[in-house]
Amino acid sequence: MQTLTGLYIEDEPKNVTLMQGRFSLSPGIKLIGIDAYPQTLNKFYDFVVENDVDFLLIDHELEKASVNYKGIEVLREIRSHDSNIYAVLLTNYPLDDYKDELGEYDYQLNKAELKDTKKMNELIAKIRRACALRKENNTLSFMKEKNEELNSLLQQISKATKKEN
Repeated sequence: MQTLTGLYIEDEPKNVTLMQGRFSLSPGIKLIGIDAYPQTLNKFYDFVVENDVDFLLIDHELEKASVNYKGIEVLREIRSHDSNIYAVLLTNYPLDDYKDELGEYDYQLNKAELKDTKKMNELIAKIRRACALRKENNTLSFMKEKNEELNSLLQQISKATKKEN
């Protein structure tokens, strides 16, 4: 089983540690955090690539990280490079506070809900399914691209053969 790597974008280190503990109970999934938040958003995608991140958990409010952006802006930056990455909003605030942005996330939870083992298991199941679909979509895209290349080569060969005859 391939290990899935999640990035938890959270300004409270104790919350990252807590979630890492919860995810450690699920074989095949690991959760990482960011020690020092970049001042510019474009560094997040580099981090995603360098750490082979499969999914995101994002806290909306990042004021304790001393940055001038919010979680939704991080998501938008990452998705500008990888539109298929699975993203979950985790917040302590009522979800209604973010109703304009909820559609940009694949799943939303209040952090308190994750104390419930059933909710945590549901989240993990959703992450596993989404990551499997993402991998399948990437494979299909690659196969489509290769198929188009082969078709182009076949057309060139066919044209060259017709000219010779």
